[in-house]
Amino acid sequence: MTNPDTHTAYERWKALQPITRPGDVPITTPIAWMENRRGDHLLALMLSRSDPARHGATDALACLALGEAIRTELGHYRGSLVHDARRRGASWQQIADALDTDVDTAHQLLRDWADGQHRLYQSTPAGGHRIGLSTADHQAVLDLIPDH
Repeated sequence: MTNPDTHTAYERWKALQPITRPGDVPITTPIAWMENRRGDHLLALMLSRSDPARHGATDALACLALGEAIRTELGHYRGSLVHDARRRGASWQQIADALDTDVDTAHQLLRDWADGQHRLYQSTPAGGHRIGLSTADHQAVLDLIPDH
């Protein structure tokens, strides 16, 4: 069964025009929605290559903007996924290979993520629900990094 709120949000997303900058994409937009829309623009762009005036620059700009929005959104998950992989027994070399980088860069990704999560925790009001990593949790993540 479809959630009416999701259906309404998706309809608003589909109606959003134009997308020519990553900032045109609302921050709560699921990556799958962005990729579906990027695919539609890419198809239109490919079909119009024999007649470039057909769509002007709109489809090309949308592909660029949506691609950047997707890249940025995926980047937010990198450190968290490094943490998940390491906690579940992946070696640092396996993690680096999955990221197509070196081990030192994988270490830095985890360190940066942990530091950001710790700052988030510290900035949460004391009376409110805290999110992020406490000092102890932050240290536990840093302890996963050799020679830290």
